[in-house]
Amino acid sequence: MRSIEQVADAVYAPTGMKPAYAYIMMTIEDQHPLTIKTIATELGYERSTVSRMVKTLAQKKLVILATKGRATTVDLGPASDAFLTVANACLVKFGQVTDDYLGSDKAAMTKLLTKNNEKLRSSSHDNLSND
Repeated sequence: MRSIEQVADAVYAPTGMKPAYAYIMMTIEDQHPLTIKTIATELGYERSTVSRMVKTLAQKKLVILATKGRATTVDLGPASDAFLTVANACLVKFGQVTDDYLGSDKAAMTKLLTKNNEKLRSSSHDNLSND
């Protein structure tokens, strides 16, 4: 996993931010506005991590934060278009790079990682609920 994270860091370097920021932005791009809780659930991040990260994105005018009841909603900001153009190009490049590295193993590996990630997320949620 660390190796693929290093590849992602290199590929997403043109955004000027770690890949997780691009993942948040692209999630919001797909459907917006979203709550911090929804983003955290979609990406499998802790809510506190997403909260911290969207504050950074807001400082850069990439997102706009609004309080709606007890939830904070996140929408695309005025500087989001240029960032998303670069981030989406990085996503395409990341796909190409991982295709080159992993070849025919990529599909099976991705399927297995996704399946195991779902198991771990479900298991940890169940274990936390039982405490």
